[in-house]
Amino acid sequence: MSYQKTLPNIKPKKETLKVNVKKDKTRNSTSAFFDLALDKERLKDILENIPSAIVVIEKPEGKIIYANKRASEFYGVNPCGLELKNLAVKIYKLDGEICPTEEMSIYKALFKEETVRDAPPLIIEDIKGKRFIVNVSAKPLCDKEGKANAAVAIFDDVTERVKTQEALKESEERLKMAQRIAHVGSWEFYVKEDRAIWSEELFCIFGLKPQQYGPNTIDYVARIHPQDREAINKTMEQMLFKGVASKASFDYRIIREDGSIRTVHSERMIREVDNGKKPKRIVGIEQDVTERKQIEQKLEEHTKNLEKLVDERTKQLKDAERLATIGQTAGMIGHDIRNPLQTIVGELFLIKQDVDGSPDSQYKRNTQESLGTIQEQIDYINKIVSDLQDYARPLNPELVEVDLRYVIPQLLSTVDVPNNIHAFAECDKKLSKLTLDLTFLKRILVNLATNAIQAMPNGGQLKIRTFEEGDNVSITTEDTGVGIPDEIKPKIFQPLMTTKSKGQGFGLAVVKRLVEAQGGTITFESQVDKGTQFKITFPKQTK
Repeated sequence: MSYQKTLPNIKPKKETLKVNVKKDKTRNSTSAFFDLALDKERLKDILENIPSAIVVIEKPEGKIIYANKRASEFYGVNPCGLELKNLAVKIYKLDGEICPTEEMSIYKALFKEETVRDAPPLIIEDIKGKRFIVNVSAKPLCDKEGKANAAVAIFDDVTERVKTQEALKESEERLKMAQRIAHVGSWEFYVKEDRAIWSEELFCIFGLKPQQYGPNTIDYVARIHPQDREAINKTMEQMLFKGVASKASFDYRIIREDGSIRTVHSERMIREVDNGKKPKRIVGIEQDVTERKQIEQKLEEHTKNLEKLVDERTKQLKDAERLATIGQTAGMIGHDIRNPLQTIVGELFLIKQDVDGSPDSQYKRNTQESLGTIQEQIDYINKIVSDLQDYARPLNPELVEVDLRYVIPQLLSTVDVPNNIHAFAECDKKLSKLTLDLTFLKRILVNLATNAIQAMPNGGQLKIRTFEEGDNVSITTEDTGVGIPDEIKPKIFQPLMTTKSKGQGFGLAVVKRLVEAQGGTITFESQVDKGTQFKITFPKQTK
């Protein structure tokens, strides 16, 4: 007997409803069956107006023997009398694939006699192309003998719900993406339960694996940098217990499990209070600002360095202006000083001749000593004028071929070396010839040798050494004198820089200019109380 033929056998009293619940001894104690007596017209009215679609399918053809109004809307036509396989509708899974007939809930209920609930939603496309997203529940129907001969299926339209869920999911994904890009994590904290709900990005900021809940208060505080805990505790006490503030904004540091330290900016606000006006729920965001803090720190350092550089450049500009004035003065007075100086030198020469030709006496010896002192001072004045003019005027070296093996010993012989200083030169026998200005070279070596001698007031050793290094030729002057203090080293080649009791401090500045004018470089190494070495390097093909 089919399910269709059993429907008319229900003959309840018109417009009455009786419900009797009886224990079914063949089932468990909580099961029951209902004996319904309801007018067929009222039952039809109910079935036709409920929001769910209901269809009844009969074996063996799988023909639809009942469909309510909502089912007709799903299929686009009244499907009664049609077989399941001949329906002009398409049924898809949510991923877009066509759903096989054997996987449909109604098929399983009818032919496999399975009761199907909570099946994945499906998409029904009617003959007009309109689509519905539905949840389908199905159950086999049995005749009086308990044999399944039909099935009932209920279709619930969840189109809007699924779209809302998808929109919510998409919105959540956009929020997660925005939080990842901005390195921002959100949270909610329920005070009484000591329970925190963290966003996925917040777990990432703290270097933790995402879980259902964030750490409790004790675990959270343990991750705060020890130097920042007191300030945060004070802020949270004002929010939680004293009611001083409902909002808070501050930066603090956290320590991840891998030991790395990150800087976090926090914005917190009380969102809900209890009847006693005590905070019940607090919400907030945490933003990882480590890179921003590092950039700010570098910018601050750069600003300080820039200010320092501006000060140095300003000082250099002032020094340059002062040196330019000195250069102009040197150019003007150099000639005026040299003229009377030459007259003095000439007169001194004549006086020395007269004194040298006079009979030997104590007076003669005293006079010769005084004349020698005068000559030394004249030479010193001449050196000052030469240094001033060499530093101020443009340098135009007159290049000639120079053999250092012969030139350097000759230049050393012109330097007045005290008896307590041992001075000598060492030259490589295979030394290449260079193209240099011989006058410049003399000024360089005489200046360096004179400085070395003055650095050894108690005697010592002066060595001038020449050798080849690859494509270069190097000249070094080494002394065993007092050395150069560390605080003076950065300024050693600056004009007007001197540690001597007398002198204008142009000597090494002039040496540097003369070396560089010939395409060379000069460096030095020095240790206090051990001595100093100056090294001059010229390329072999100096032009």
